[in-house]
Amino acid sequence: MALEGKVAKILTNNEIVINRGSKDGVKPGMLFEIFSPGGEEVWDPDTGETLGTVEDVKAKAEVTEVKERLAVARLQGPMTPFGDLGEVQENLQRIFSQMFGENVQVQGFGASAGDEDDLESMLGGPLKDLSKVQVGDAVREVGRSGGRSSRFPGF
Repeated sequence: MALEGKVAKILTNNEIVINRGSKDGVKPGMLFEIFSPGGEEVWDPDTGETLGTVEDVKAKAEVTEVKERLAVARLQGPMTPFGDLGEVQENLQRIFSQMFGENVQVQGFGASAGDEDDLESMLGGPLKDLSKVQVGDAVREVGRSGGRSSRFPGF
């Protein structure tokens, strides 16, 4: 049976605390999916009757630090062909800073200064704000890191 718990605290836009720790069997590298407790009600369009609920997975997170009763996990961002979108931006920022100086900021891909939108605007918000994860959201273990799961495309 998969280990379950809840989001206990939001540390940053991409780090959360889970209310399970080493005493519950949590280890660094474990992957959790985060979803709204209760799920979303699904209605039959023909009869109008409820068909039940489905879980809306908000994000996946990898455990980076474990204490006895809690674990810190890093949210995984939207995926691109080059990997996690947040990591792509961080790597580009590092490269451009080395090439052009610390004052250069990566804000978009090919966007010019002026009235064109930057990458964050094109994607609907800050790159680090990876989901609408909230304290109290449910978490469930889905495995260990070491490869991208095709079960959750886009994460």
